[in-house]
Amino acid sequence: MNQNNEVEKWLKELDDQGKSKHTQQAYRRALAHFIAWHEKANDMEFEPDKIIPRDIDDWKSVQQTSGKVAPATINQRLVALSSFFNWAQEQGLVRQNPTNGIRSVRLGKREPKALKEQDLRRLMRAVYAGNNLRDIAMIELLVGTGLRVGELLDLKIGDLELNARSGQVTVRKGKRGSYREVPLTAEVRKALNAYLQDHPQKGDPEAHLWHGQRGAVQTRSAVIRLLEKYAIAARIEPIGPHALRHTFATRYLNANPADLRGLAALLGHASLNTVMIYTEPTKEELTQRMSRVEM
Repeated sequence: MNQNNEVEKWLKELDDQGKSKHTQQAYRRALAHFIAWHEKANDMEFEPDKIIPRDIDDWKSVQQTSGKVAPATINQRLVALSSFFNWAQEQGLVRQNPTNGIRSVRLGKREPKALKEQDLRRLMRAVYAGNNLRDIAMIELLVGTGLRVGELLDLKIGDLELNARSGQVTVRKGKRGSYREVPLTAEVRKALNAYLQDHPQKGDPEAHLWHGQRGAVQTRSAVIRLLEKYAIAARIEPIGPHALRHTFATRYLNANPADLRGLAALLGHASLNTVMIYTEPTKEELTQRMSRVEM
């Protein structure tokens, strides 16, 4: 089997299914990780039809023990491997999927990693102090809509509708190819309008929204570096784009208690179960509640 060709065909299938570029890259890394482990551990080249369930189970076990890999990362890699072998089975490359029956790692109870209001204010003050209109608009949009970083980077100028009293951003291809329209607050519209005034292609609705000195900003790493820079300036813990998604969700529910359906629609989630995490109290909130219990 030409390994590289088959992997590229699989990734093309993922793209056709509407998987984001970020997901495709994560799946590629997961398969590469398994192949590298398999070839070293078993002293044999990777051939899909030679892989057995024990290989998958041993790989999973090594990550949990000596590898000390986070459970969420192991589970994502297992999902990626299952996807590859499902595809390989459809292509007639394997008789059965060796990942079938391999259980994911149980996760501990997660808490949303949202910024506290004080830290959010510190971050935004640092962003505005930087006086970069693009950065201000980008971070206001993340905080004010909860967009995924891939959705943010895919935006074109024509995906924005900015009016005096209203506005929205259109996500044309979200997770699993979903489409949604997210309303914009006055603060977000103001930041976007200011940024667009000097956009070199502001008259072209098909132009990439985010523009830098070297052209369009299209990589997740660029956004991560941006947030790291402003987190340092704000003297808060390092944050990533997903923290701002959590922050938006938490603030939305604080302002609109129990509106899980509205939050799911805004975040692009098909299931209410996914947004239930935002209703879970933090340790600090539980501590405060316990202190109010009369003994």
